[in-house]
Amino acid sequence: MSFRDKLSRLSAPAADRGQRIAELRSLIGDILARDAAQESPPPAEPRVTPYANRSYASPTSVARLTALRSAIDSWGPSPALPRPPLPWPTRDTSAGPVHVVERWLPPDHAHGRVAVRSALERLPATLAALALDPALEGLDLSRMLFLDTETTGLAGGAGTVPFLVGLAEFDQGCLRLRQLIVPNLGAEAPMLVTLAERLAAASCVLTYNGKSFDWPLLRTRYVLNRLPVPALPPHVDLLHASRRIWKPRLGSLRLPEVERAILHCFREDDIDGSEIPSRYFAFLRDGGSEWLLPVIEHNQNDLIALPAMLGVLGARFEQVECEDHALDALAYGRLALRVRDALRAEGFARAAIAASEGSPLALHAWSFSGEVARRAGEAHAAVRHFEQALVLCDDQERRAALHVMLAKLYEHSLRDLRRAYRHARCTERAEGPAQQGRRLGRLTRKLER
Repeated sequence: MSFRDKLSRLSAPAADRGQRIAELRSLIGDILARDAAQESPPPAEPRVTPYANRSYASPTSVARLTALRSAIDSWGPSPALPRPPLPWPTRDTSAGPVHVVERWLPPDHAHGRVAVRSALERLPATLAALALDPALEGLDLSRMLFLDTETTGLAGGAGTVPFLVGLAEFDQGCLRLRQLIVPNLGAEAPMLVTLAERLAAASCVLTYNGKSFDWPLLRTRYVLNRLPVPALPPHVDLLHASRRIWKPRLGSLRLPEVERAILHCFREDDIDGSEIPSRYFAFLRDGGSEWLLPVIEHNQNDLIALPAMLGVLGARFEQVECEDHALDALAYGRLALRVRDALRAEGFARAAIAASEGSPLALHAWSFSGEVARRAGEAHAAVRHFEQALVLCDDQERRAALHVMLAKLYEHSLRDLRRAYRHARCTERAEGPAQQGRRLGRLTRKLER
């Protein structure tokens, strides 16, 4: 098709104004590319033209471009395409309406093999132990709030926007999910106002990696929207508790993997987290709510997993149910020692010994059991456990550390200097020759007296 035919076609009335403009711009690009390939370079002092800073166009090309631009200007701006209405109901706030997706789960709902309501059965002292925060012991767990966000990226900072904030809380035994959606960039204020209201009514907030990602990001959005940052109630990050208990056994603590290994929950047709930002940007382009439906379902699964995970973590800590996993029993036992719960630590030590019988973990179980007995002041039991660990140990440095513990117990607790001296002769790899020499010298002088 000749240039004249193209120009006459574009000048004719057409229903699709956007298509005409796109064809014009394509035609302009063709003209510039052709002229740049065919025309000779400019003289040393080129004549200044309106197009001198773009390309060295011939007078004929300038005339053609001028005619094309005049045609575009005569049409005016292309009208914005109307966006389809969103299917989610709105809630009025002081900053405007916010779209809310709401869902109720009955009391018997289970996530995998774990009842979601089991989170309500936990004791506040258990939550305090899992979080290593004694201030949580007096909380009302019926008002706890679970929070999870979906964002335009994982980099954080001012350029990352939480476009979906999921909230879950218990109401008369049922789990109520509320998801706040930001329909446009720059329209976050209604969501932030609603979130501040829910935070003010909560006794505590539970997240998964929320201390490092979700809450710092939300706090930044309050500042950028010139809204007061709400006071955050006690914050429990279940990732930290999961890392203390399950990392030795699972290694990776990504939420879907924890769900599969601990909750026995296998998501079907779940969207990958890396696709979530692109889906939101596609939603912004054409307004189709179908882009966000998989994201909403993904966020709901993340929210439901939080109370189920709290239920499992707390139930196993309260009931000392780790006979099938020695690593879990050891992790719970160390946690009990950190919160100074000697009775529960002793129970986990016995569970670790039972679960590790005949495996390499038996050495760790007997060593831990000896440490629990030592801290409880039961020197005879501690000696028995450390000596059993010594029988199972073939690593020289680890054996030297066990000899140090036995030398200390025999010297200071049992007053058996001869056995203390015998163990002290094997401690050089653990405490060095200088410290060993001082220990042997002290025991020699005691024996001589």
